[in-house]
Amino acid sequence: MATFDQYQAKAKEALETLRAQLDELRVQADLAQAEARDKYEDAIDALRRRQSDLRARLDRAKDESGDTWQAIAKQVEAGVDEIGDAFTKLAAEIDTALSKAGQAAKKGRDAFLTEWTKQRAEREKLLTG
Repeated sequence: MATFDQYQAKAKEALETLRAQLDELRVQADLAQAEARDKYEDAIDALRRRQSDLRARLDRAKDESGDTWQAIAKQVEAGVDEIGDAFTKLAAEIDTALSKAGQAAKKGRDAFLTEWTKQRAEREKLLTG
């Protein structure tokens, strides 16, 4: 199970980075006008729920036997890719609506996606053995 433990540690670290970036995005969304803020908060909450679900799925994968955890890990990878796409779209919306807040959101998104992509090769090696 050492391979799973290594994968889990790397994936959890990436998900925690996403959580921190979502926190920063929340701060920037709070700077938005009241009517726009509700829209952004709802979208951020949805991304948070998805991130939390992926983390829970990853935690449950440790109890799986055989290659089942790898299938779950691949689902987590795909889920984070989906969150990244939604995050990008949301950051672009915020960027359009609020230049300063959007720039911070874009910076956070870029930092997260760069790190996620950089570490992907390491996680892929753990998935393929």
